[in-house]
Amino acid sequence: MSREPIFNVPPITLWLSIVMVAVFAALHLLPEAVWAPVIDRMAVVPAYFGYLDQLPPLDALSVVASLVFYALVHYEPIHLIANLGFFLAFGSVCERHFGPRRYTVLLLGTTVAAALVQVAASWGAQTTLIGASGAVSGCIAAFCRLALARHDPAGRRLALNLIGFTIIANVVFAVMGGGFMGVDAQIAWQAHIGGFLAGLLLGAPRRA
Repeated sequence: MSREPIFNVPPITLWLSIVMVAVFAALHLLPEAVWAPVIDRMAVVPAYFGYLDQLPPLDALSVVASLVFYALVHYEPIHLIANLGFFLAFGSVCERHFGPRRYTVLLLGTTVAAALVQVAASWGAQTTLIGASGAVSGCIAAFCRLALARHDPAGRRLALNLIGFTIIANVVFAVMGGGFMGVDAQIAWQAHIGGFLAGLLLGAPRRA
């Protein structure tokens, strides 16, 4: 008798999800003196990029590395739950379709693109960018591109609905922020858009 895994999530998506949960747990279980210096290095702070050339080499490297590592950090429960839900759903599909190498490029590309768009939009600000929303938006965009490329009317309708939902949601985020969702922070809607556009670019279907 064959044994199927209880959670049929491909490995990269699964392990990144576990890391995000572990970081979230550390933020809430460990003393702030332990995790605060680490999170400060992982988060993207647009102001730091304005004087990147003036920083010591290790500090400059840390600022550049934050363009990737910020995606692993969530503080609000609703932020983590929402990102994990969408990541497990759409990231799993993308990982199965693209394979590990191209999926890794998709995740890195959308994560960095989202951060850079947010840095440009908030240039010089002391705000903090954390969370996997940019990569999640990229996975949704890649899924939409895959669905639109197939001769499946239901899949195409789903993709168009997702694109419409993404546009409307980010307009709402831009106008209302995160208060209506119970998040005590501004929503980085510019990062969402950057990740989504990068996902459309990197999510071209594989050639037969």
